[in-house]
Amino acid sequence: MKLTLQKSVTAVFTIVIFSTVLLLILGSTSSNPNNLPAYFLANQYYQAGNYQESLQGFFNALRHNPNLIHKEPLVRFKIGYGFYQTGEYQKSLDVFENSRKSLGIIEDYLLFYESLCYLKLEDTARAMLISKNLRNQYPESPLIPLIDSLQASLAMHFQQPDSAVRYLISMMHSNHFDKDRIYLDLIEIHYRQQDTLSYRQFIYDFLKKYPFHDRSESLFTLLSQTYKGKIPLTDVEKQFSYLFETKQFLSAQALYRQQEVYAETRSEQEYYRWIPIEINYRQGEYQEVLDWCLKERNSIKNYLVRREIDLTIPRCYLRLGNVDGSIETYLDFQKRYPRDKISPEVLWKVAWLYEGKNDLKMAIKTYRNLIKKYPRSSFFSEAYFRIGLDYFRLQDYHQARKSWEEASRREKGQSARARVMYWIGKCYEMQKDYRKQGEIFSELAKRPVESFYNLKAFYLTSNGKDDHRRIYEVFWELHQQNISYLPNYINKFQRALMVEEVLGSRWGDLELRTLNENSRGWQEIFALGELYERMQNYGFAYHRFRTVFNQNFSQSDIHEMVPIFKKLYPLYFTEEVDSSAKRFGIPAELIWSVMKKESAFAPKVISYANAYGLMQLLPGTASQIAPKLGIQFTSTAQLFYPSTNIQMGSYYLSSLLKKYNGNYIMALAGYNAGPHRVDRWIKRFPTYDDDLFMENLEFEQTRVYVRTCLKYFWIYRSIMNPGEIPREIITYPIQLSSFL
Repeated sequence: MKLTLQKSVTAVFTIVIFSTVLLLILGSTSSNPNNLPAYFLANQYYQAGNYQESLQGFFNALRHNPNLIHKEPLVRFKIGYGFYQTGEYQKSLDVFENSRKSLGIIEDYLLFYESLCYLKLEDTARAMLISKNLRNQYPESPLIPLIDSLQASLAMHFQQPDSAVRYLISMMHSNHFDKDRIYLDLIEIHYRQQDTLSYRQFIYDFLKKYPFHDRSESLFTLLSQTYKGKIPLTDVEKQFSYLFETKQFLSAQALYRQQEVYAETRSEQEYYRWIPIEINYRQGEYQEVLDWCLKERNSIKNYLVRREIDLTIPRCYLRLGNVDGSIETYLDFQKRYPRDKISPEVLWKVAWLYEGKNDLKMAIKTYRNLIKKYPRSSFFSEAYFRIGLDYFRLQDYHQARKSWEEASRREKGQSARARVMYWIGKCYEMQKDYRKQGEIFSELAKRPVESFYNLKAFYLTSNGKDDHRRIYEVFWELHQQNISYLPNYINKFQRALMVEEVLGSRWGDLELRTLNENSRGWQEIFALGELYERMQNYGFAYHRFRTVFNQNFSQSDIHEMVPIFKKLYPLYFTEEVDSSAKRFGIPAELIWSVMKKESAFAPKVISYANAYGLMQLLPGTASQIAPKLGIQFTSTAQLFYPSTNIQMGSYYLSSLLKKYNGNYIMALAGYNAGPHRVDRWIKRFPTYDDDLFMENLEFEQTRVYVRTCLKYFWIYRSIMNPGEIPREIITYPIQLSSFL
């Protein structure tokens, strides 16, 4: 039997196969319990992580078919990796070292695991040498960041902190690692070095980026212990910022009491006079705060504190329901600080308050003032739109049209222009000029997927006839098209596929990220997206398909979007979405729409507002939802799990739909901005016109969010339920249908 193996299998495997065959003989298990081909069964074990069984299976297959080693060269890597995983590092090393000729296309991976084997065998010098060779021979390898990680670990082990920091900083610029882990390593290194300044700085950075991380509270405690006596004011401000963000008001009060005794200069003393007032404001003590501000404002000389007081006064008035007082003091702020970065927003807020009072003429005047004073502000274009909307509410439709026509000339984006044109069409509707309204809506309807208003115009101009094919039929048919470019480019992805086969999708994904998309045609990028789908990396897949759409199909007619349309509205995480939809009684299409808008199907994304995962849940919201679902919520990392995140997000969405009697606009606005704000907006501007209500959501981000989610929802529903017209679409007058 030994002679047969030595003749049949290539020489490089002689030692390994010989030892393994002995193990097989002694171990007695060479039979195939499932009556499957030996290599197929071994691969099943390998993919399942059962490496001991897979090794036996591979050598059983080789004994029966020695040519397998040539037909399936990756079996070499799998055997070496199997030995590595089962702790037989010398055997693993022998296999990897003798496989370079056959597996040259992934030689950097062989070298990487050789270095790991030497580390396990405690031959650090050889491990370092091989790592250095890998870096020199393959400088573009995706393994270089992992080599940095390896070198950082070794440097930390051998107490070489400067080298460790250098490697960790290099890792920070890579997308292959969780940044929080790198921060924690850097913090630990500087702690061991007793480098207090660097230690503090990295903790402050960590707290700013990850205020709700599982380690944040303990790190803040350790940070506090590094100070004795007076804390520099810049550091105190960072500490208060963290405590306010996480609503630790008792700790904030303790920090204030501890530090206010060290205030020396008048500026410092005034800062500490202000801190307890800010704590009270954040806890809702608006009358007490307002009284203090009005009494003490003129005695404060510190410019920053006085500015904060001048901004807090109108906010308190508003919280207490005194809109006139809020308007007056907001305007005072803008006059005192005309060049302040927040002054354009202050004028914007004043205009909204006038609208809430139904004083639309003063709102228009304020918007015009904003346009005149701050032509470069982010509110400039939207102020033009709001002027038209206020004239519309005044029923001065002629002036509203003129304002929107002016806004249309200033808008560069097609989606923004579509919004303006839609409202011009509504002006014609109010004037009963259905012909002109129909002309505008029909023009918008030619590009139904471009924006929410294009899509709505398409629905509104559908009179049940085949004038232009019903949108739900078009979407459904487009979504049935299964076009694939992956077979055409499979050879270009050969290396990534090999890596995926031997090490799994996470490593295959690591390989794919090195591909330069800029030098590739759209069909190849499309194929790359397909490959990411195959690896179930849906966030990266969707990103590639979106790139293809933006660069090649964004100006196309709907019927020309056959290759890409299905990929723009994917049904990812189907099992989790269907389960939550049935459990909570909400449309699966709505869950996909929110997920697509919130995270673009990337499970591990964290927003600037510290919202986590696929449906972007705030930790505070998640902690309130979890007990209701029987989930023990102990870590924000749980929100990265698709099943947990989708379940929590769907429950929250369903509760908002129930609260607002099935009104999708209000529910989506509540999901984005919070139901307390939606309740305020409903009282501020009650209307049965969904268009008007949507445009009177206070935040631009929320208005865009609701429109985008509704657009996605309608398209998804057309895909899943062809023939169903959205009930949210207003039934338009017979005159419009007659014109069409």
